[in-house]
Amino acid sequence: MHTRISTFLLALAIHAAPTLAAAQPDQTPAKVDAGDPTLNVETRSFVLHDSDRDKDLPIRVVYPETFTTDGPVPTIIFSHGAGGSGNFYNPLVFEWASLGYIVILPTHSDSLVGVASPESSTRGERLREALKRRRAGERGVDGLDFTDWANRPRDVSFIIDQFDEIESRIPAIEDRIDHDRVGVGGHSYGAFTAQLIGGTDPLGPGEFADARVQCVLLISPQGVGGLLTESSWDAFVGPALTISGDNDEGRNGEPAVWRREGFDRSPDDTHTLMWIDDAYHNFGGISGRILPGADQGPENPEHVRYVQHATHAFWDHHLRDLSGDVDAFADDLRDAFENEPIEIENN
Repeated sequence: MHTRISTFLLALAIHAAPTLAAAQPDQTPAKVDAGDPTLNVETRSFVLHDSDRDKDLPIRVVYPETFTTDGPVPTIIFSHGAGGSGNFYNPLVFEWASLGYIVILPTHSDSLVGVASPESSTRGERLREALKRRRAGERGVDGLDFTDWANRPRDVSFIIDQFDEIESRIPAIEDRIDHDRVGVGGHSYGAFTAQLIGGTDPLGPGEFADARVQCVLLISPQGVGGLLTESSWDAFVGPALTISGDNDEGRNGEPAVWRREGFDRSPDDTHTLMWIDDAYHNFGGISGRILPGADQGPENPEHVRYVQHATHAFWDHHLRDLSGDVDAFADDLRDAFENEPIEIENN
């Protein structure tokens, strides 16, 4: 395992970082390029309808142009941050898809782009105004509309319910989604979503937990506050990887160490923490664009590469190898990033 991950990280280090241009609207289907000509992936975008919630859910599916193995492959569902979109995060999801994963990105109803209904559009306008006030220097802005938060983890579970339907819409991935090797990840509010899928419990033990998910990736997750209490992680089930850094403050001015509270409170042997020196909330551009606001941070291709490499290693370890050995994974990351400004911990 150690040799495989270290070799992978070394090989990726020689490639240029992905272009951080603004995400473009998807074509259906369309060949896309994340800045590296070897990243040949396809995308398809369409809307699923959840009749139980009477809700339309736009999704984007990213998958290899050519599969290099036979049979089903591991599948990742990735949840965007507040106000974001399933059209973001190309530097991450193109990388994963080019390496053999199927990636599905929902656009949740708090999105500011690609909204699916008048209700979500109104919600988006309130969020847009609150973000404008925050970027003008206001702290503790309460205008961020998170009332629809419970639909986010339900969106993720609904996508898993719809794997067969998704395959039927895209002939190129027919019989390719492995229902037994599913990972869920997210950034910021999307990491909050992934925490709920992993068993973090704002409403009660395991209210949103989905046992069909093998591991969760948490990039800039939330700590105690709002819906989450000190005991919210008691039922959390890993394996999990949390990624944060020195300048990754919360939206209400919480210090960066707040991002590691879920790691510190998770049950033993479930969780790995990767802490990047001087990293900001957007890690130099993992969303595929440089977001406005000083708290998002400047462009930093090196930080993007760190996140690409660690997340690919995480998916490989827990979805391809299926070892579930959190200690071994943390040791591999320590070795791979030995000479980088990165700290690796496991609980």
